[in-house]
Amino acid sequence: MQVSEDILRILEIPKVIAEFASRVRGELGLSALASLRPRAALEALQERMELFRNYISCRDSFGEWPWNSASCISPLLAEAKRSGMLSGEELAAAARFLALSRMTREHLEKYRGAYPLFEGPYRQARDFSNEADALGVLDDGGRLYDSASPALAEIRRDLESLRRQVRRAAQGILDNPSLSHMLQERVTAYRNGHFVFLVRQEFVNRFPGTVVDRSGSGSSVYMEPASLVPLNNRLALRVRDEREEEEAIFRQLTKKLLSKERPLRETEEVLAMFDLFYGAAAVMHEKKWKLPQLTEKTMFSFHDARHPLLGDAAVPVSIKCGDRFRSLVITGPNTGGKTVVLKTAGVCVYLAWCGLPLPAEEDSVVGKISSLFADIGDEQSIEQNLSTFSAHVKNIISILEKSDRTSLVLLDELGAGTDPQEGAALGIAILDTLTREKGLTLATTHHNPVKQYALTAPGVETASMEFNAESLSPTYRMLLGIPGKSNAILIAQKYGLPENVLEKARKALSEREVPVEDLIAELNERKAWLDREESEAALLRKKLSEERELYSEKMREIEFRKDKILSEAEKKAAALLEKAEQSSRDLLKNLEDAAKSAVHRQIRETGEKVRTERKKLEQNQEKRLLRNIPSSGFTPVVGGIAQVAGTGVAGVIESLKGNRAILRAGAMKMEVDVKKLVPTEKKPKSITVQEHSSSAPDRVPPSVMVRGMNVHEALPVVERYLDQAMRLGYDQVTVIHGRGEGILRREVHALCASLKYVASYRLGGPSEGGFGVTVVSFRR
Repeated sequence: MQVSEDILRILEIPKVIAEFASRVRGELGLSALASLRPRAALEALQERMELFRNYISCRDSFGEWPWNSASCISPLLAEAKRSGMLSGEELAAAARFLALSRMTREHLEKYRGAYPLFEGPYRQARDFSNEADALGVLDDGGRLYDSASPALAEIRRDLESLRRQVRRAAQGILDNPSLSHMLQERVTAYRNGHFVFLVRQEFVNRFPGTVVDRSGSGSSVYMEPASLVPLNNRLALRVRDEREEEEAIFRQLTKKLLSKERPLRETEEVLAMFDLFYGAAAVMHEKKWKLPQLTEKTMFSFHDARHPLLGDAAVPVSIKCGDRFRSLVITGPNTGGKTVVLKTAGVCVYLAWCGLPLPAEEDSVVGKISSLFADIGDEQSIEQNLSTFSAHVKNIISILEKSDRTSLVLLDELGAGTDPQEGAALGIAILDTLTREKGLTLATTHHNPVKQYALTAPGVETASMEFNAESLSPTYRMLLGIPGKSNAILIAQKYGLPENVLEKARKALSEREVPVEDLIAELNERKAWLDREESEAALLRKKLSEERELYSEKMREIEFRKDKILSEAEKKAAALLEKAEQSSRDLLKNLEDAAKSAVHRQIRETGEKVRTERKKLEQNQEKRLLRNIPSSGFTPVVGGIAQVAGTGVAGVIESLKGNRAILRAGAMKMEVDVKKLVPTEKKPKSITVQEHSSSAPDRVPPSVMVRGMNVHEALPVVERYLDQAMRLGYDQVTVIHGRGEGILRREVHALCASLKYVASYRLGGPSEGGFGVTVVSFRR
């Protein structure tokens, strides 16, 4: 979408953008806002918005994005090209930029599997490992480490040795009574690259040395002792060597950065974009702004939009154009809010095409709008010898030349500034041309002929700004569908215009346009009545929706209680079946060998019936669970968060294969049917153990999974795990064996019954995994 700088100024876009500028984290975000422009095509806008949504989703699911105090790299590169050498501080700033680039790239790589749109920024943010390693010779303040080069290390060793020699020689002077009494201070100073002493003025000619500088008070001078001259000279030469070596290293590092100029600038765009996303997300959270929906059609519809510069005082307005009509004519009194409506629409369209949230509700829609034009405000120009009307005409001529069928045109006070009749005729002609040949048009006017045209012309709709006739003040609410009165006489009466003047005005009006004004007044009354009826209907609909939700909640509660009762009954039935099987096994042990074969047959037949009944119980429980899963259109993705329906278990999806998913919830990993996964606001939490087991090492988790193993594989694992868990102080652990036909579950129960340190064992509850797990408690 194309927008000129003049239009941005008219719509006060820079002030609106300041809402985001105050919330970005640094210079990178500010640079992104400074270069912010609307997207060129709808496809690019759609991708930008989807990337922003992915950013918010990733941040909410996995925590805040990495950040440090990095600044823009572009000014540093420009300085490097100009001078050929960056200072240590500037190179340290470049190192911080490379560190942020590395952190961001690693973050993108970590989550690009779950968010495919991260692939583009990941590839654009290049790998600068070599450059970062090269800049590792600098500390945070930009000073080179001694190890930056062998030559620098040698020079600095020599400097340290010379400084020690100078200090020893200086100490000898301080210890010499014949010289020390001449000193103003018994300390060495450093002036012009030399170690010197501050000597009293009266001893200048007697002190063995050369004057270097005068003190600030003028009562003493800095002198270089003759004995220190050779050491100072050697020291100055090595200081120069150090500076030259440091500059050589700085030039080498600068050259290395310049060799990556283009990748660095592209990476800067990525980092700046994500800092802008941070600020935009903060605006969404704090101000409740929303991202709009996009459509291919040239139209927009903003629900409860507010002008961002009016703050909390803004009255929400719902404004739309392009669906049933292509032009909207807004009428009403002065200071009634007509111009604010135009600017609100323009600001919202601009922000939407920049991929940013809007000060409107989330059901707002923006379509394909290729350009934005506006003629708002008093554009009288003394320099160009243009009147207000001439300036408006000049702007409109430009709009007619440049706009097309996908443009949005905002016209304030259409036909104003000249003879009312001619202005109205010209306004109708302009509006008709824009409606038939150009794009969407929003216009405000006071002219009754324009209002009459808007009432009958195809493709044109009218709206008015509501005016309270009792309080003689505007309400700033927009009423779509009817024109509004200007209420000039009422407003003049409010401000004290003499009654005789008002009476003459009413008489003149009654002779010319009373029928139109009466029609408008009647329409206003009917519209107000309809609005009240609509408000009451909306309240009734809201109440009905609340009642429906309450009814649904009650039904869900009843179903839950029903399922709970059935689940308890099934658990009791399963326990009875288990008890019957155990009784059969006990009976078998007491029979003579001759009768065992017959009993074996009977037990096998009974076992088959038991397994069949148990399978039916599990299937019933499964059906109830799936029946109660709400239809939310949820599609599980690897790395996403989901909850097992009917339980409190929430975790991260580790893998998907067919209709099965591996879900990790803390230390527990389980395989579940994809149909049972539902979206959740819960954050995955690690499964905790009892207080005195908090010191248990990670190698013995609070649960063990043997699901999918056969009996011979599983039982040794379970026995070893139970022994370790008991020794480490667990009160209770979970064995995950799955449902299946119950063979592995029965063997696990038999094992638990044979272990002396097991106090009790039971099947899991509805929120613990049901028949698929066994909860084991230890003796103390």
